[in-house]
Amino acid sequence: MTSPVWCPTCEEECPDQPDGICSTCGEDLQHLPSSSNHLHAPIPHQNDRLGALLASSIQNNGIDASTLFPIVNQLRSANTEIIQGADISDIASLLPPEALNPQAGSSSHRPVSKSVLDGLKRVILTNQSAELFDAQICVFNRRSINDVSPCTTDYDKCLRLCAVPGEFSCGPSTTDPKNKSAALVLCSPRTTKGGLSSNTKEEIAILRQHRMPFIAYVERGDGITFVQKAIVCQRAGEVDNGKSLCIGVIVGNAGTAKEVWPYAMQDTKKEAELLGLNIPVVMIRREDGNKLVQRAEKRSDPERSFEYTPCHIYVNSKEDHSCPVCAECYVAGATIVRLPTCGHVFHEQCAMMWLTKHNTCPYCRKELPTEDEAYEVERRRRQARGSGGAVGNENGGNSFYG
Repeated sequence: MTSPVWCPTCEEECPDQPDGICSTCGEDLQHLPSSSNHLHAPIPHQNDRLGALLASSIQNNGIDASTLFPIVNQLRSANTEIIQGADISDIASLLPPEALNPQAGSSSHRPVSKSVLDGLKRVILTNQSAELFDAQICVFNRRSINDVSPCTTDYDKCLRLCAVPGEFSCGPSTTDPKNKSAALVLCSPRTTKGGLSSNTKEEIAILRQHRMPFIAYVERGDGITFVQKAIVCQRAGEVDNGKSLCIGVIVGNAGTAKEVWPYAMQDTKKEAELLGLNIPVVMIRREDGNKLVQRAEKRSDPERSFEYTPCHIYVNSKEDHSCPVCAECYVAGATIVRLPTCGHVFHEQCAMMWLTKHNTCPYCRKELPTEDEAYEVERRRRQARGSGGAVGNENGGNSFYG
């Protein structure tokens, strides 16, 4: 039985021509997989050109299918002129089973060790889960307290920091750069233990006199919960009408031990609702916290009696944030896992389907432990030489929801 042929220019199935050229446009015809082949794909419709070419390449040119699977998921989520208008939703079905194997070509398929699989934290996403949001902080150069102009022209000079929103915050929030600037307040003591110092209260009092909103910077530690730290700052900024000039809190991931990052702040005691927290709270890395403090403490004009550091917080819902395996977007109610070696996130079902057969991250191919002792010796040796796979997050991605 002969394979059907496809004209990529006419975008339709054609009768097989002896010379292999389309009788309508003169384009070279492509052979599609036959129905008896394990690469069987449905007869392409109008926009299936890309899928047809991919299947034809696999069948006729001997391409290693394992090299194509990462491309499939990248194409799914890409938005380039090359694939605009092309229906590639069925490309994955064109690939043979070995296309899902990160060690294709090897006779040994090693699953991740049972202890590692059992230790993976399963998290059910909610509408407030940090995984569903992006957060960014912009810190600008210090300026006079009398300068309240928007910072819309200073973005090329600002310090930009990525952050992780707390899972008890009020969802998407933005300090609009078109509005009056917000001042960054470095709280003392940093952990807010025992309440804010007189110096910090005086600084907030000056901001209150100018009706200037502020964003407080604190640090984790001293047994004070994240919500309690935020409430101290929110209440310190309260004015006569009961509202607070404190419009956000940044938490530095401080400490001397090995940093856990990313880290999702949670409210297991349900204090946010009980205490009335209504401002966004985000966390930044330890190193970024040091950068923020340095920028805030650098005076632009020592002769000025009072300066402030403009600051903006942006918390937005992630767009097109999807599982690299199935390409489906993460939504509330889904169960996800984050791999400990690289920090990449997947649907639980997608991750387990892969990791019970292969000991690599489905996305970056970083290796995970197996129960093969001989293989483990070599894997650790490669890691010690700095060649143990793709570079990933070694800072405790498994503690994201710790």
